[in-house]
Amino acid sequence: MVAASSTSAARRRVAVIGASGYIGGELLRLLLAHPQVSVVAITGREAAGKPLDAVHPHLTGTGLVFAPLTETGGAEVVFLALPNGEAMTHIDALAGEARIVDASADFRLHDRSVYAATYGRPHAAVAWLPRFVYGLPELFREDIRRAHYVAAPGCFATAVTLALYPLVAAGWLEQAFVNGITGSSGAGASPRPTTHHPFRADALFAYEPFTHRHVPEIAQALRLKTGQEVDFVFQPHSGPFVRGILVTVYARLRQNLSPEGLHRLYAEHYADAPFIRLRETPPNIKWVGGTNYCDLGLAVRGQTAIVWAALDNVIKGGGGQALQCFNLMHGLPETLGLTAFACNP
Repeated sequence: MVAASSTSAARRRVAVIGASGYIGGELLRLLLAHPQVSVVAITGREAAGKPLDAVHPHLTGTGLVFAPLTETGGAEVVFLALPNGEAMTHIDALAGEARIVDASADFRLHDRSVYAATYGRPHAAVAWLPRFVYGLPELFREDIRRAHYVAAPGCFATAVTLALYPLVAAGWLEQAFVNGITGSSGAGASPRPTTHHPFRADALFAYEPFTHRHVPEIAQALRLKTGQEVDFVFQPHSGPFVRGILVTVYARLRQNLSPEGLHRLYAEHYADAPFIRLRETPPNIKWVGGTNYCDLGLAVRGQTAIVWAALDNVIKGGGGQALQCFNLMHGLPETLGLTAFACNP
């Protein structure tokens, strides 16, 4: 029997499918503290039958026990935190009448051929693709409010899209070159040869030039919002830290721009975005660790702009963003349960 985190009838009953991973665990940590949520089921294929704190020792005292993978406990809202490629194989069994927020990549790309080219396999649930709304609140807030099914964006996709969007929307961007560095938690809880500690510690290296899976996701989001095709190159790197993403955009502009004009542009576009913070200096991933904030730094000289974006890849780039979408879908304050500050040091 799976215990619930609350018995309050006013709370939304939610399940986290795939709660044994990093994003699932962080999402669950946030949900357990959310005043309008009752967690009625957590699942994991290999964790079934284990208490929550056997997998996530920091989440002790909840009484929650892992159920078999597709057991939702009658939840009104189902969060999917499964590895890429698994959500689409279970979507029919999980959906029912529940609303769904998927934190994997399975329903982010709307074009089946783009999905196949990006992930190297055909999509297993093509009929579901048009039913999902892309869940980046800063760009698609009203779509998310009306949605029954939401696909939360990837971590690099969130950072790069938020950094580029105001320049694209204003028609000022001619071309952009983007460097991104991510922490090891972005590779998930199961180690691989290039992600386990002996390989990654004290190392900084590039990977997947031109071909990172978030590139078509970024292009799609900007095209959907602005109607423009964006000329950009993205080069990701793996960093020797656990949490965080730092993106640096080098943008060639179509006109000269002052620092005041660049700041005004971003301030106007993100005026109603509670989790965007504009910094006077380049941001630091330590300032956003454990939070749902994305810090943007801005600099410009003539027709060359630099935009930095820093966020926590498993919060704003994962579980926190999924919860932000949940709030919007249910008419709750967008910031509910998500306003914690980062720790320092």
